Parts: sequence; structure tokens; C-alpha cells
Amino acid sequence: MDLHHLLTLIQSGESEHVEFKRKATKTLHHEIAAFANADGGHIIIGVDDNGKLLGTDVKAALEKITSSLQSIIPLPRITTNKITVDGRDILVIGIEKSSALCSIGGIVYIRIGTSVRPLSIQEILMIASELGTINWDETPMIPKTDADPHYIDWFFEKVRENRGKTIAKGDRNRYLRSAGALHTFPLESCSSTTPEGVVALRNEKLTNAGVLFFTNATEHIPHAKIRRIGMEKEGPVWSKEYDGPVWQVIETVYTDLLRDIRRLDVVVGAHRIKIDEYPSRAIREAIINAVAHRNYTINADVKIFHYPDRFEIKNPGGLLPGVDITDPEHIPRNTALSNLLYDTGYIERYGFGIRMIHDEVARHPLCTVEFKPSSATFTVIFRKEMSLVMDDRDREIVKNLNKPMRSSEIAQLLGVSKPTAIRRLKKLEELNLVEREGKGAHTCYVIKR
Repeated sequence: MDLHHLLTLIQSGESEHVEFKRKATKTLHHEIAAFANADGGHIIIGVDDNGKLLGTDVKAALEKITSSLQSIIPLPRITTNKITVDGRDILVIGIEKSSALCSIGGIVYIRIGTSVRPLSIQEILMIASELGTINWDETPMIPKTDADPHYIDWFFEKVRENRGKTIAKGDRNRYLRSAGALHTFPLESCSSTTPEGVVALRNEKLTNAGVLFFTNATEHIPHAKIRRIGMEKEGPVWSKEYDGPVWQVIETVYTDLLRDIRRLDVVVGAHRIKIDEYPSRAIREAIINAVAHRNYTINADVKIFHYPDRFEIKNPGGLLPGVDITDPEHIPRNTALSNLLYDTGYIERYGFGIRMIHDEVARHPLCTVEFKPSSATFTVIFRKEMSLVMDDRDREIVKNLNKPMRSSEIAQLLGVSKPTAIRRLKKLEELNLVEREGKGAHTCYVIKR
């Protein structure tokens, strides 16, 4: 860090990434760990709360830092810089975001705004899942007897269809254990009248992945659902929720989306063809990815927002550390759930979901796609490119419909027949650009607000 960078940080004031301290204090290890558990940041020693430069004993501060670090597990990565301003020594500690949660005496602290606080168990689980340091989906949850036997039969039939494996009924539990859907705890032994004498009892539990796949999941994990929301300029206008086992939710949502996707007339070269406004295979893959890779420790559902010109699929949980959206590798957050989706044919090839979406959209003449990762969510946005569907006459109609006009007036404006004008107006209605007002002879058209 140089002097200019230091002065810029001081001028900006304290924030979630910057802390001022007059001197190195006894709580310094809390603050270093808290920054490491958040997004990293800087602690500037020798500055008061108002940004006034006071200076500090750098040697004593470095000794305090060295001592403080010994109590943090695992050790965070830090840098220290001494900068002299007007004869006053300032010490800057740079803290990197940690790839694992840093704790002090078993307590995990985090930086929130300009304060530091300990995390609750739920928050620790949520952040650890974001870092990929826990396997939430492999945690045992409920007795296996709570599984729906029809769902289990369906699963093994899909394994046979998609993977060419026929699993005997006596081997099903072993298969589910290896897939991460079932966990078995040995219990105490008991006497048996069988020739074998003493036998061991087993306590079998579905993991979270097993709950998601073999039960009506939202009865146990209420936020394990998908919500579709219709959006207009004024805000939400309708909403629909989907629950059940995750594979069933995927199918039902996808079926409803297909029903809502319109087929549009498009001119390709010298030919006019009909084509879906969005690429269906890419949409299906985006839904599967949202279910497979979301963070289930975050108490929020997957949401699909329908806008007139786009729709957005947003799932809780950002990208795992080490995953680059421009060159994504297969680093699953939910390994067991991904295994089950792979066995049933929902995941075709590990690590190719985003690439497949890109390829499908690239071949589609009406659609673009954008991926928006953040610290807490991942959003896929499919946009309808209106310019690819509209010609000059369509644009002329839209340009003149700031006030209601009848189809005969539009025909006269374009110099075409009334049936031709009506066909163009119908297409603009399908694109959600134009809407009708009135009925019969009093029907008028206007720009959709």
C-alpha cells in the first residue's frame, strides 16, 4: 500500500472494509478474524474514529498483532505496511478473505457494517456452505421410513433408464448410501434366534439430499421450493409456488414455463419461420442448476421472475471459491444431490451446464443470456432481443402508438391493408409491446405501459 491509497481509505471513513484504531488493542484478534470471515479489509492503526492521524508505536503494534494471530484458527493471511505521514507512523493491516471460517476459542466472528459480532449456528452453517467447507446435503436428517416408496421405485427405474444399471432390491440401501442419500448408524447388538446368533441393528436415516429427493421436501425443508413471479413495471402481479421432491418440482416448473413461452414469426434470410422466444433446453438447464447448486442453508426459495422482455432465475448462494464464471469447473456445493440428479438424467455431464446454456443461446436468434453472481445469490437472465423480431414497419407502429389508434388508422399510416396491420399488431401484442383497449368496432391499440 502507498501513501495515496492510505489517504484515500482514511478520507472514505470507516466501513465494512475499513477500521480505524488509535492503537493495537486486546480485541485486535476479533477484528482480524471478523474481516477474514467477511470480505477482507484493512485495519489502520494510528488513526482516530474521525480519521485524524495520531501515529502509533509500530514495533509494539506488530508484537500485539503477532500475539493476537496465535489464537485464530485457521491462521488468516495478512500483510502489514508502515507508512509515515507528517512524521507520524501509521500501521496498515491488510486482511484477505479466508477460504475457511476463522474462529477464536470456538467462536466465529464476522464484520457487519462497522461492527463485529459472533455468528449464530445457522449463520455458520450458511457461510460454511458458501465456502464449500461443509456437505450440508450429506447430513443425516430423518428416518428412512419417512421416504415415499414410490419415489424410491421411480429413482431406481430412472437409474436403469439413464445409466443402464439394474439395482436389485437387496442392494438398494447400499446404492443410496454410496450416492450420499442414506446414512446408517450401527446400534447396540441384540440376541437373535437365527443360526447366526447375535446380529447388529441398524438405524438408517435419509440425508438432506435424500429428503429433497424421496419426500415431499418442503414438509422438512420449507424453503426447498421454486416460486414463479409475474412482473410488470408497477411490480409483481401474480405468483405461484411449486413444492414436492426436487425432481418433481423441476418437471412441473419446466412444463409451466414451456406453456408460457410464445412462438413468434421471425424472418431468417428470405424465409419467415416460427420459433420459441426463448431456448427451452437452456431454460431447463438453468432450472436444474438452480436446484442442484443453491445454498439450502439460506432460508429462501429459488425465484423465477417473468418480465415482458426477459425472465430471471435467481437462487440463494453465490459461486463457491475457485469457480470462475467464464471457465466454470465442476465444484458442486451439494455433491450428494448432484449425484442423484446425475443418476436420474437431470445432470447430463458434470461441469458443462453453463457452457451448454451459452451454446444453446448462441444458436438462438432471439435471445441473449447473462450470468450475475453475487456474494449471496446467483442469477441467470434470459433476454428477448426485440430488435431481432421487429422490422421497420413494426418500429413505426410502436413509435406512433403513444395515443390509442384503431387498426384502420395504423393501416393508413403504413400504407398497407387492414388485415396486414392487424397481423402486425397481433405480433406486437405477443411481444408485450402493444395492448388492446375497448371491444368490437371501438377496439384501439396503445403502447403497453
